[in-house]
Amino acid sequence: MKTVCLVAFAFSTLFFCAAQKSVTYVAHYLEPFPGPQAYKDLSSGTILYVESDGRHVAAISPEGKILWNRDPFSDAHLEFYRTDKPQIIFIGPAKADDYPKGWKRKEIAAIAFNNSQFGDLRIGDGEFQILGRD
Repeated sequence: MKTVCLVAFAFSTLFFCAAQKSVTYVAHYLEPFPGPQAYKDLSSGTILYVESDGRHVAAISPEGKILWNRDPFSDAHLEFYRTDKPQIIFIGPAKADDYPKGWKRKEIAAIAFNNSQFGDLRIGDGEFQILGRD
């Protein structure tokens, strides 16, 4: 009887494991740079433009004036990680619960680099705070 139970347990474990799908987690690491990107903040009307080098971000007012131009990677003194040419591959709205203490969600945008580092950019002045890396 012990042998039958052991065999039944082994087969059920085997079938359960075979049914599981294995997926490799890649995050944003080494995603290709999509080229210049723009994100319009709906609350202020400010357009954040990622330049063709993938490093600089410019803020443009609704009237078309350049408010600031920053390099978030250099300004935050980030270390090179996983790649020699970190570039911004995502700029968009910040998550509801993932922003620096003291900052208001409606005043920030999220950015992610191709080396898996990510953080928030304050729309008013371009200050960047890293939130982590994968």
